[in-house]
Amino acid sequence: MKTYNYLIEETDDLSQIFNNEYKQIIESDSVLIQVFSGESRERFEAILIFLASKFKNAKIIASSTDGEIYEGKIFTLQTVVSLSIFEATEINIAYSNTNSSFETGVALAKKLVTPRTKLLIAFADGLSCNGEEFLNGIYSVAPNVKVAGGLSGDNAKFEHCYVGLQGNLYDKGAVGVAFDSDILHVKSFYNFGWNKVGRKHIITKSDKNRVYMIDDMTAVDFYKKYLGEQIANKLPVVGVEFPLIIEKDGLDIARAVVAKYKDGSLGFAGTLLEQGEVYLGIGDIKTIVSNPLKVSKLVVESFFIYSCMARRRFLLNNMEEELLLFKELAPTSGFFTYGEFYTETKPELLNQTLTAVVLSESNNQIDLKKQEDILVEEKSNTPLIHLLSVVTKELQKEEEKLEESRKALDAEKLNMALLQKMAHIGTWELDLESKKIKWSDESYKIYKRNKSLGSPTYFEFINMVVEEDREKLLKAQKQLYDDSIQSIEIHTKRDDGKILTIIESGKMIFKDDKPYKIIGVSLDITELKLKDSLIMQQSKLAQMGEMINMIAHQWRQPLNAISAAAIKLNMQNGMNLITSEEISKTTLFIESTTQEMSNIINDFMNFTKPTHEKEIIQIEKIINDILQLMGVQLKNHNIVFSTDIEENLTLLIYKKDLEHVLINLISNARDAFDGTNIEEKTILLKAYSQDKNCFIEVEDNAGGIKTDIIERIFEPYFTTKEQGKGTGLGLYMSKKIVEENLDGNLY
Repeated sequence: MKTYNYLIEETDDLSQIFNNEYKQIIESDSVLIQVFSGESRERFEAILIFLASKFKNAKIIASSTDGEIYEGKIFTLQTVVSLSIFEATEINIAYSNTNSSFETGVALAKKLVTPRTKLLIAFADGLSCNGEEFLNGIYSVAPNVKVAGGLSGDNAKFEHCYVGLQGNLYDKGAVGVAFDSDILHVKSFYNFGWNKVGRKHIITKSDKNRVYMIDDMTAVDFYKKYLGEQIANKLPVVGVEFPLIIEKDGLDIARAVVAKYKDGSLGFAGTLLEQGEVYLGIGDIKTIVSNPLKVSKLVVESFFIYSCMARRRFLLNNMEEELLLFKELAPTSGFFTYGEFYTETKPELLNQTLTAVVLSESNNQIDLKKQEDILVEEKSNTPLIHLLSVVTKELQKEEEKLEESRKALDAEKLNMALLQKMAHIGTWELDLESKKIKWSDESYKIYKRNKSLGSPTYFEFINMVVEEDREKLLKAQKQLYDDSIQSIEIHTKRDDGKILTIIESGKMIFKDDKPYKIIGVSLDITELKLKDSLIMQQSKLAQMGEMINMIAHQWRQPLNAISAAAIKLNMQNGMNLITSEEISKTTLFIESTTQEMSNIINDFMNFTKPTHEKEIIQIEKIINDILQLMGVQLKNHNIVFSTDIEENLTLLIYKKDLEHVLINLISNARDAFDGTNIEEKTILLKAYSQDKNCFIEVEDNAGGIKTDIIERIFEPYFTTKEQGKGTGLGLYMSKKIVEENLDGNLY
């Protein structure tokens, strides 16, 4: 591969320029000519016609420019011709123009790309073409082909841009050249250098590359707000120095202003999606001109440079410093564009960027010397740019933290709302100065209050509390002043008259050591209380059945004895053997036995009488009373009941509650022997004190509780007994009584 670059000035005689290489060029089979022109349409077209007639074997593509690049030098209003001769690469060119930028890209790719295509260089109209859509069209047809080139320019007039093919010039559409080869080396580079400044902004209304609103203000007003009215009035010319920057696939990509509309919207050289995030950009000279060839070795025979117009206008004399390295390594040519085409993983439209495509048919590598920092003519605002850059990075980090915090907070709010709904928990806040209450949505649902009425005032809520609980509520409120959390169970009357059982929990909030509000939660336990009441009733009925069963056991022997005595008297009477002494003896026996049965009834009645006061009781006395009821039954089951009770062990307790629990535990131990073949059945009850606590243990030798169910035995309605023999409420209620009434634990 060999490339010759020519600078054509207005006064040059075209016929004399190519004489030295003319023979070599016309004898070659594969010749590409790229023309980059900033001259008038007439002059540009004349040059193309001349080249097409002089080099009939060559493939010619062309673009109008915002400046021309010739061997590391920058020119304007001139024409650069780059002429490349290939030995083992086939080149094909085409022009495409449709009503859609995307379809134009599709059509161009279909005309040019083959399985052997290594590179596609394309030039598209810089005013009417949406470069991003154009590249998406190419990618849809040829996803594995590297694309380079750019959007044509017109020296920042934004009036007429052109692309050319052979001797023809077009003001719409796109031209391209495909390189088909098995040996061609292709590599792309890009250099950006613009910094994001300020906070993140949101495109609130856009249609592809036309942006109507940014942060809910017109695009022009946005620029006016952040860059001043003078800059906004000069858009789009000066706007290219201050692009919008988006982040895409790890790249910072600029979108430069290319059009300004009367409705305050702006046209950009590429799509800006609605609701997309953007930053304002500002250039940093040192970063912009830094070495783009960040490699130690390179295979290169030609450089083609497609750089943004804003770089030339922003860098001024420093622009040539950036091109110096390219010139020293290989022939270099190109132009300044209204948007650059660059391929990393897929073709992207860039702005404010220098892109370079490297071509070589040779395998010879060049060692790149370590480049010294380029000396630049720094503008007076360089320290300010550095400051803005640092502040922006810090602001970005803070924005990221705030965004993470906001997302976490939103998630917590959602979770809290769901939890409140699931648990029927309402939250509230009482302003101590205004006495106004603020309710959550769930609080309104608990009290079935219309939200249009607003939350009740403090005094309205006091009136909602049933009279006997008001003093309890006011007392709990006073206790909040010691910075504690208070929880109480109260009853409130709803607007429809229903009485609710509510657990209110509150915490006083202080400001400058003075209380200023109370926050809290309301838990509606009305249904739970109803459920507990039903379970308690079921449990009482179950224990009543147990009592009746015990009475039956206790009465069985006396009834048998009475029956036997009556039968004996009847037989003696029938045989005329009855005597007054025998009648008197039998009558006394029946009276005595009947009295004993009556005492049994009295004992059971005493067990069922409710008590509301704590008593000092002896554990041994309670056990003896229980055995009076259950002893016969245990004996009938061949169970030996024994005790090991600490002497004089006493408790201040609700006696009936403890008896209820112990009867249930002993009954469970008794039933555990059902269906077993254990010969010596025993139940042992131990009671002892330790660390001011009383421990009561009931143990049997029926085999113990299976490990796979032991975690479930306190669940309501869970039972291991046969159907009809157990309700599954005994242990549930026993645990509830021990924990809520006896201030203890059951395990």
